[in-house]
Formats: sequence, C-alpha cells, structure tokens
Amino acid sequence: MKIVLGYLLTYIYVFLILILLGTLKKKKRIKIDTSRKLVHIFMGFTWIIMAYFFGISIHLIILPITMVLFNFLSYKWNIASSMEQENKESKGTIYYAVSFVIMALITYFYPDFLPFYGIGVFVLAFADGLAPFVGRKWHKHKIGSSNKTYAGSLTVGLCTVIVITLFKLYYHLDLNIIKIILLGIVAIPLELLNKKGSDNLTLPIGISLLSFVLERWM
Repeated sequence: MKIVLGYLLTYIYVFLILILLGTLKKKKRIKIDTSRKLVHIFMGFTWIIMAYFFGISIHLIILPITMVLFNFLSYKWNIASSMEQENKESKGTIYYAVSFVIMALITYFYPDFLPFYGIGVFVLAFADGLAPFVGRKWHKHKIGSSNKTYAGSLTVGLCTVIVITLFKLYYHLDLNIIKIILLGIVAIPLELLNKKGSDNLTLPIGISLLSFVLERWM
C-alpha cells in the first residue's frame, strides 16, 4: 500500500505542478522561461516523496523511467507546454529525468548513496533552476561568448553549498567546510558544460558522485 501511495502522490504532485504552471503561462501571468524554470525547481521535491515511500527499492528506478518516457513524449509533441522550450534544440527536460534514473540506479546498488542522490537532485533543482533568474537581473556581465553570466554561475556555486550543508546536517555527512566549498566551486563548470541541456546530466551526477567520494574516502 505504501508503494502505491508513493506512485500516486508523486504523479499527482507532478501533474498538479504542470497544470498550474501551464495555466498561468497560457493566461500570460508568467513568461515561458519562468514557467519552465519553476517546473525545474518544483520537480526536485519528488525526491522527498520517492525516498520516503519507496526507500531503497526497484520503484526508486521505475518511477523516474516513466518520467523519462513522459518527458520524451512531451518533447516530441509538446504535451506539457509549461516545461518545454519553444525551440527544440535543448533536450534538457529529458536529461533532467534521465539524471534521476542514473542516480537511482547507483542508489539501488549502493544504498548509502541515497543522501547523495538527494544532493544531486536539489542542486539540479535549485542551483540550475535559480541561476537564470539571477543571471537575467545582472545580464550584462556574460562569461565569454556564452549566454551564461557571472552572477548566474555564482548562484550555482552558492546554492550548491547551501544544499550540501543542509544534507550534511540532516544525514550527518562527513563533509567539512573546505569540501563543501570545493563542491560549490566544481558545480560552476559542471553547469557551464551545457550542450543542448546536458548540464541537467553533468551537474547533478557530477556533484552527487564527487560528494560521495569526498565524504567516504577523502
């Protein structure tokens, strides 16, 4: 029963967010980019539901796989317009769900990875999700010829530090301030490695793996 409830709550939460933001976008209460990034942020909280109801089980993998399929269909046919870009160059929404699957697979075989899976998810949700809002406000100082800004990249690093600190406190992780700051610094180039939305893979997976290594063996 707990597993079924986990599926129901996750799907209900996801589709409520998509419907709400899609409605706000259609009524022009929010811009397309704002809608997409809010979806990006709010979807991170699905990890809490899955971790609580599924624990270390195969369902931790199955549910994200279904979201990969849904995101692919939405990418092809614009099913959930609230999370899609107008141009189809970026596959970020697909990569977002794929990163969940990869980190869930690692967790399934190495249960101690669960908090680091959470770190990866929330760094992706908040660091990558909030950076464009900050970057838009201070958009003049761009990094090279890219559309990335120094302010946005600083936001990525700062959010990463905050997320990891919160997980350290809750899970009593052996990550000191130097390791946490290092992870915040590393997060910046991982987010800059953005080829057609690939930062949705490099950032969460890179930070989750590196934080795991730093906590366990360094």
